[in-house]
Amino acid sequence: MNKFIKASLVAALLAAPIMADEEFGGIGVTIYQMRDGVKVAEVIPGTPAAETKLQAGDVITAVDGVSLKGNDIETSKSMLRGVVNKPLEITYISEGETYTATLRRAQITVKDIEGAKVESWYNKSEFNAQELETFASATESNNKQLVAVLQQGSLVAADQSVKATNLNGVYVERANEFGPKMTKTLNKHSSSSLKGFTRKAISFNLSSAGTAIVTVLNSDGAEVASLRVDNAQPGFNTVRWNGENIPSGRYLVRIDHNGSVSGKNAVLK
Repeated sequence: MNKFIKASLVAALLAAPIMADEEFGGIGVTIYQMRDGVKVAEVIPGTPAAETKLQAGDVITAVDGVSLKGNDIETSKSMLRGVVNKPLEITYISEGETYTATLRRAQITVKDIEGAKVESWYNKSEFNAQELETFASATESNNKQLVAVLQQGSLVAADQSVKATNLNGVYVERANEFGPKMTKTLNKHSSSSLKGFTRKAISFNLSSAGTAIVTVLNSDGAEVASLRVDNAQPGFNTVRWNGENIPSGRYLVRIDHNGSVSGKNAVLK
């Protein structure tokens, strides 16, 4: 591993810098930047990423439909981390095949493990992963779950003995309930269908004339915009809107028309 990759890896725990008492919403991977996205160095056990098929060596190419190609490491990290419990969709390449996975960010806490205290606790200078985890769990006052111990950004393996230097404990706390959900059931046999979604216009087809209400919802189910089209005609329709200040990502576009409701996920680039 060259110096550039090693430096990027050490700075990229769970899509955030390794720092004492750092807390953020993350998915649970160590990464470094590549041309086409970010390469997964390790998947941290006990985190949302560990519940998917994502594995070391995979390349994450997009978050919520937005490409990571050409980013610097800080930009990619900011796209992977975010609001705790908020869902996100990652696109990744594994063994030549492209996959997607939807997961929710967990509250991640990274805390320094003081080497001098570990050595005093055990009265020795080298330690295995179980000993480090026992120490970190016993001396941490909060109720977060310890899921891993890292040394310089890499997992301390179960069969590995290390010096008590440059160590971090990784703790995970998950919310008991997920974020807001859609409460309205979408009609499978709708009279409308989405045909286009850009920052300037939303296009859709209608099976009959009538008022159409177009609603844009973000991934938390919160309303971003609501547009009313009176006297919409059968066939192709377009409504103008201003989405210039809306963040890139995946949205649900809902169309209410003559008592029927349709919804479709669409990416805003």
